[in-house]
Amino acid sequence: MKRTAHCRAATLLVQLKRTAKEAGIPVVYSPHYYSDEEFSSWSHLNPIDRLMFDRKMFRKGTWGAEFHPQLQPDENTIVLSPHKALSNFWSGDVQIQLRQRNIQTIILAGMSANLCVESHLRDAIEHGFDVLVVKDATTGPGKEATQAAYVNYGLIANEVVTTEKIVHRLKQAAEAQAAKPMA
Repeated sequence: MKRTAHCRAATLLVQLKRTAKEAGIPVVYSPHYYSDEEFSSWSHLNPIDRLMFDRKMFRKGTWGAEFHPQLQPDENTIVLSPHKALSNFWSGDVQIQLRQRNIQTIILAGMSANLCVESHLRDAIEHGFDVLVVKDATTGPGKEATQAAYVNYGLIANEVVTTEKIVHRLKQAAEAQAAKPMA
């Protein structure tokens, strides 16, 4: 069942990325990986870090740190510096990348619903961004953790949407933009 949820979320992420690109909306990736040097030298680890370090999760150069084959960044994808905490707001360049592009609204989705996605959501809201979470394009390490994240999304996000709903809105916005006369 967990594998099915991950496959479904990945399929929806592909659809979301394709629609954003077609609508001219920037796609931003917030990767998470560690180097061998970090695995060997870090000493102040919280419980989730300890789990990841013990299992060598997100090790740079391995499948755990790679993008899904259908979600590979292209020349127009903004790939942030890798975050070392649960959110790029504390250990990466997300704020400068978004602010320099005048991006105020974030459409958030991803594969770690209860950790990275929720942490990015909380930090983005606290830093003054408007955030829509695409609930069905997120998944987590199990049903309970994922459901807990979904409850929190409803309490924190400006809006929680489905892929179908946001795809429709993005297409409508792109059509409206295309219909505007050029000044």
